[in-house]
Amino acid sequence: MNQKETFTETETLQENDVASEKIYCANCVHCKLVPSPAGIQDQFYLRVRCAAGKWKKKLGEEKIHKYFTVTRRCIDSCDAYEPMGETEEFIKQLKKDLPSKDETYDRFTHETYQF
Repeated sequence: MNQKETFTETETLQENDVASEKIYCANCVHCKLVPSPAGIQDQFYLRVRCAAGKWKKKLGEEKIHKYFTVTRRCIDSCDAYEPMGETEEFIKQLKKDLPSKDETYDRFTHETYQF
């Protein structure tokens, strides 16, 4: 059975706006952080992907998202969802820890560069 989920992006998540009926992908064990080439030698961006294969483009290709937007990814239902902890607390802490915009990272020095 191939179930098609609808992803919604919220421009801003308020402190108390974590809805219990929504599933936040960032709180799932299948949400994985991966490096993505930045086009500059030895630098990369951080991206997130769904290891369960639930994020797809229209033509079936895997979709990846920018790391700093991961708290915006939520769905109504997912048969592969495995929570990593209490959603409200996790999302609130993640919002504090995430960078506010896309950054590149140096492979050798681990320095960050903001654009």
